[in-house]
Amino acid sequence: MNPYRLLILILLIISIPLSNYAQSRKSSKQASDFQGMAKGFVYHDSNANQIKEAGEPGIPNVLVSNSVEVAKTDANGYYELPATGDDVFFVIKPSAWQCPLNEDNLPQFYYLHKPEGYPAGFKYAGVSPTGPLPSSLDFPLYAVEEDPKFKAVVFGDPQPYTIEQVDFLGDDIIPELIGQSDLEFGMTMGDVVGDDLDLYGPINQLIAKIGIPWYSVLGNHDVNYMAPTDEWADETFNRVFGPATYAFEYGEVHFIVVDDVIHESKVGSKQYVGGLRPDQLLFVENYLKYVPKSHLVVLAMHIPLEKHGKYFRKSDQKALFDLLQDFPNTLSISAHTHVQEHKYFHAESSDWSRDIPHHHFNVGTTSGSWWRGYKNEVDVPMTMMRDGTPNGYAMIAFNGVDYLIDWKVAGSPESHQMNIHVPRGILAGSMDTTLLSVNFFNGCEQSEVEYRVEGLTSWKPMAKINKYDPYYLKVYERWENLKYLEVPEKWENDPQLVNKPNIGRPISNPQASAHLWEADLGTDWPVGRHVIEVRAKDRNGRTYQAIKTFRVYK
Repeated sequence: MNPYRLLILILLIISIPLSNYAQSRKSSKQASDFQGMAKGFVYHDSNANQIKEAGEPGIPNVLVSNSVEVAKTDANGYYELPATGDDVFFVIKPSAWQCPLNEDNLPQFYYLHKPEGYPAGFKYAGVSPTGPLPSSLDFPLYAVEEDPKFKAVVFGDPQPYTIEQVDFLGDDIIPELIGQSDLEFGMTMGDVVGDDLDLYGPINQLIAKIGIPWYSVLGNHDVNYMAPTDEWADETFNRVFGPATYAFEYGEVHFIVVDDVIHESKVGSKQYVGGLRPDQLLFVENYLKYVPKSHLVVLAMHIPLEKHGKYFRKSDQKALFDLLQDFPNTLSISAHTHVQEHKYFHAESSDWSRDIPHHHFNVGTTSGSWWRGYKNEVDVPMTMMRDGTPNGYAMIAFNGVDYLIDWKVAGSPESHQMNIHVPRGILAGSMDTTLLSVNFFNGCEQSEVEYRVEGLTSWKPMAKINKYDPYYLKVYERWENLKYLEVPEKWENDPQLVNKPNIGRPISNPQASAHLWEADLGTDWPVGRHVIEVRAKDRNGRTYQAIKTFRVYK
């Protein structure tokens, strides 16, 4: 063969994977094609100055990504990854190592490679031009002691729209977490703020007071609505938090954070759908190649996975499930809906293919129902979620591949795990239906709830139902009456009241609870005061008890 033609053929063969790579990364940002290799070291930063110096050794077998490919460092801690000119490079924090933290306790595990930066003229700043890649793109890590048993605190949707609502979080939740020594890290499951991206600074300063590393998921209210594409919509989040799709490891647990908010490619649009771009799915696939099959994989996202819904693209959900099919230990976590729910995806009724159902936990919110409701004695709204779950946060304790999920009600003792609803007065012998309702906040399809009337009955099972929480429904009806009387409008329009603390904002429409149990008590009870005991068992077999009194009269 002609040597010249042979050379051309070789060049063409070599160029195929590079052009495919560039095409997979290319978007309406007009990122340039393959521009070379990012090279550098992951190293033990022994003096914690974030500069690789002589004598600071590289760390082998650490994973580094350009948001699509994943490379493992060699014996000297060295890695190479392709660059396109529009990249987020990051190290995947391995177990027993920690990344540097900034003044707000946000992990600094990434490098933004945006030579041209973000377009000017947008309301919220994106990434400034970064210039060419460093000759050596290095990632520092610090050796730490990590127990395979650890606990994380998880926030759903703080979502403040004003600085006052940041203060609500500061008064209602943050103080009880400060100084808790058993927390390894925390995570916000999206909607860190509510559209006003300038509030990232104040809320990060607040959460930093807890004193632990804090990771963030991008939510639909964290995007820049002026962005013309889904890829551009993340840029302000990138500037503050780093990549919106990434991974990190603690013990035998591999956390994969995915940006599952697909922003409509239209300037000013607030429309979105749940799903993943091909490059995000490719990152998940590439990372899972390095994850031991016996370990626990935790997917963290904002918009929840759905069984038969229209808010998460079915094809993308199936693609995620297909990637997890060889992993027997999985969990996924979301927020977004302002209700708490444990979902189970079964092989016979979903695209999940394993015999053991996939557990998806949609965590409740710190903001409850968007910081709505009557303000209490310390001027913080009641803000119960639409399914009757009081606002608060989740605690997840990991032990190897096992985990325990708890819901902590803000401002209440840990024993507050349910609300019991029963009429205060029951007319003895009447034909009335007397419903006992129990909202077991952390309950699910695997839970059992039963009751007894002290001294009068044995334990009786209660039926799991799908309906409105009765207490939330009563509060909602009170707000509807206030709106009928135009109380909120009159307050806002009264010059004597408009600048004074108001009673709060009307709460949102109720939503059926996924963790409500019910029984008909009847009315055949002796006249007098009686005690109802309720016993609830969670998915892990742990039992919780609570009591309620009721009065019977003639």
